[in-house]
Amino acid sequence: MPQFVEPDSVSLNLNEGEPTITLSDVEISSAEGWSFLNRATLLVVDGPDDEGFLLRRLTEQGGDIAPAGWDEAVKAHGSVTVLASGTRIVATALEQSSEES
Repeated sequence: MPQFVEPDSVSLNLNEGEPTITLSDVEISSAEGWSFLNRATLLVVDGPDDEGFLLRRLTEQGGDIAPAGWDEAVKAHGSVTVLASGTRIVATALEQSSEES
């Protein structure tokens, strides 16, 4: 079952244009088999078996924690890099239709 990660433990950045999620206080057991779903209000990082994370994209005030250009970078790269507890994974972005945005 995906684990909800508190907003203060999530950082979204563009590192040389590459979308990167940094998670603090989170353990990842496997670096293989991850996917990513990018939505306007929620991010889902889905791993193998029951491993995964739900990340709120909006602050309580309604501001977006993603940096400018995030959505375009995810689309251009087709993946995101996730850093957690010294582990680096690459999660493949899942396609979404314009009706799902």
